[in-house]
Amino acid sequence: MGPAAAILLQILLLVDRAHSKKGVKCGGILSAPSGNISSPNFPGPYPYNIDCSWLIVVAEGSSVLLTFHHFELEFHATCAYDYIKIYNGISEDEGNLLGTFCGDISPPQFTSSWNVMSIIFHSDRHVAHRGFSVGYRKDMCGGVLTGLSGVISSPGYPEEYSNNADCSWAIHVSNNSVVSLVFLDFQLENNEGCNFDFVALFDGPTVTHRHLGKYCGADKPSKTVTTSNQLLVVFKSDFNIGGRGFKAYYYSGECQQVLSGVSGNFTSPHFPNIYPNNINCHWSVGLSPGYRIKLFFTTMDLEDRNSLTDECDYDYVAVYDGESQSDALLGRWCGTEQPRSLLSKGNKLLVVLNTDRNEAHRGFTASYLGVVPVNISCTRSEFSIQIPQQSLPQLSRESIYLGNPPCIAQLTTSSYKIQAQFGNCGTVGQKRRNITVMVNKLYIDFSDGNKQNVQEYSVQCDAQRKVASVSIISAEERHQEEQPKKPDGDGGGSQKHNSEPHDLSDIVFISICVLAVILMVIAIIWLVLL
Repeated sequence: MGPAAAILLQILLLVDRAHSKKGVKCGGILSAPSGNISSPNFPGPYPYNIDCSWLIVVAEGSSVLLTFHHFELEFHATCAYDYIKIYNGISEDEGNLLGTFCGDISPPQFTSSWNVMSIIFHSDRHVAHRGFSVGYRKDMCGGVLTGLSGVISSPGYPEEYSNNADCSWAIHVSNNSVVSLVFLDFQLENNEGCNFDFVALFDGPTVTHRHLGKYCGADKPSKTVTTSNQLLVVFKSDFNIGGRGFKAYYYSGECQQVLSGVSGNFTSPHFPNIYPNNINCHWSVGLSPGYRIKLFFTTMDLEDRNSLTDECDYDYVAVYDGESQSDALLGRWCGTEQPRSLLSKGNKLLVVLNTDRNEAHRGFTASYLGVVPVNISCTRSEFSIQIPQQSLPQLSRESIYLGNPPCIAQLTTSSYKIQAQFGNCGTVGQKRRNITVMVNKLYIDFSDGNKQNVQEYSVQCDAQRKVASVSIISAEERHQEEQPKKPDGDGGGSQKHNSEPHDLSDIVFISICVLAVILMVIAIIWLVLL
């Protein structure tokens, strides 16, 4: 559903709600550049058992700035009785929810990320207070941003910005997070000291906080990360000479994560609850040189494909074989598609979640494994395995073994090495397409003695051709291997093959018995009728 259709639906719902309570004028559509909203009867107590819905729509290309002047509702720890809900867009989509508020602590300022904002007010059958009064205005430049991620740009970008601009964006994310700011484009008037046109960054909500940088000219500023959960971005231009301006993304810690462990897990924001709308989140996996990265999506629940284009045009997860979106795209998924495991060519991988302005779902869960660079070869009688020492600098040789712990690696000047005869370390032969393949497992223990982080690799050798291979075994694959097999006299592998003839003969025997009974009943009935 497009934004225009969504807004039309919201208007129809608002009209219905506005007339649902007799004698209470409540809710509406506000399209003026500024205005005020208050609870019914304010400053007197609001009525019991009402639902009000306001939709604020300002000019396309601008945003809505919301400021509370008075706030006093019934308090509940989870706001289950009386409450206000504020939406960054239409209220029919919980992915747009900015917050739910009650009690007497006034909500902070909010700025929408587009030109629509919704306010829902609900009261129950008991306890009423004075209610609330809130003002809104169209905001072309600056605002208070509270989303997990967002875009900041100079007025009119990418057209030349106006003279005498004075804009401030106060970014406020969750308390346990920090803010990252990445400039995608930057071109301002240049001068020494950046005293004419400039962007200034502060590590907090005001200009009195620590100065993080002041920028002008055409050189893109480097990535900035705060030490707190707030960032202030100030843009000013003087009376002449402009430029294209700037565009930047901001991310909270929940929406941008750098992963460097040899294995890890991550999820979409708020999982298993629905993710927010209108976000662009990045997870970067970066391991030591020589490693590759194997990625698994264990859950995928996003908005479905566009029915017209059959593409993931709305919400999607994209994976790039490198550290940026300019690297090779490994895939793009939406809906409930379950991607197969992905393997990078190098030691970096980027996962991006992009969501649009409506319809949010649960999101995704993912895990990854760093694939250690294992060099393997074999002869007709033994395995030879080598791992560069620099790939496992923190491990002792006892943490690397073939088949069982006594078969540990030897440490040479530059590598861990295992030389093992096929008769040792639990190596077994398996028949595959009439060829005997020697099979074993290589274990690399990254844990601190509790065996909670052990990687398993399947090692194989076609001894006749002297061809060896190695592949990592994921937790999912290990779980499948560990599934108990049904007992069978000739071994679990032949059970299905042997049981099929018995099953067929049983069916034939039962069928003959049933047929005999039917014929006997028919014969008895025939004799009675005679």
